[in-house]
Amino acid sequence: MTLIGIQLLGLVISVLLVAVTFSNPDQVEERLRQFAIEEVERAAQEVWSDRTVEQGEDSTSEKLMALSDRLGMNAQVLDAQRNEVVPAILALAKSETCKENCEFWVLASQLTNLAMVERAAQIRVGQSTLGDFLVERYETSVQGLLTDLRRFGLVNVVVLSLMLGLVVFRNHLNWRFTAFSVALTGYTAWAAYGYVYNQNWALAILFQDWASSGYQAAMIFFALLFFDWLFLRGNVTQAISNFIASALSG
Repeated sequence: MTLIGIQLLGLVISVLLVAVTFSNPDQVEERLRQFAIEEVERAAQEVWSDRTVEQGEDSTSEKLMALSDRLGMNAQVLDAQRNEVVPAILALAKSETCKENCEFWVLASQLTNLAMVERAAQIRVGQSTLGDFLVERYETSVQGLLTDLRRFGLVNVVVLSLMLGLVVFRNHLNWRFTAFSVALTGYTAWAAYGYVYNQNWALAILFQDWASSGYQAAMIFFALLFFDWLFLRGNVTQAISNFIASALSG
């Protein structure tokens, strides 16, 4: 019963989060707009404070430009690192020392190149997004934040509902499922806390790199798993497990 109570509490909170974003969109958007402004201006103030040259009282616009310059330099540094790291890995792949691991190092160079290019591109997106703040246009960030909140709440609603359904309607309370439920409920609570308090919202806003994407993918996987257990009696999961077992056995 304690587990059901905790899951029910999480479900209620998630439902309320989603309901608020749909029932009071104007108020939510206004608060998100203010939040976006404050977070980006705070990041700009930190960059301004790091300057070695003593500055007097300057406008918010100048501080945001300083942040834009910092992002631009970070992107250039990352590009320079990529131009050093990727050729070095490729050189290892072409050398005689790689032996049977040559294909691995070629793949490693490709993945490293893609990752660093993507990160540099994100930084440049953030640099260009600052232009919107300079001319007081926040719609893209606000819509991104609003969508992120809804995704985060909706995946939690679906997964927690299915988990409760398994307990209530299927009496799925053996020790394995109980342990799994406790772990997943704890993960959901930890993710919710980290979503709100542990991420750099200024960078998320500027990079348009919304926090719920990876979390959403993981929870969709669990939702499909629970759906199979609840409505299809685990037949799909069993079929996939049998296929994997047969493939591994040769």
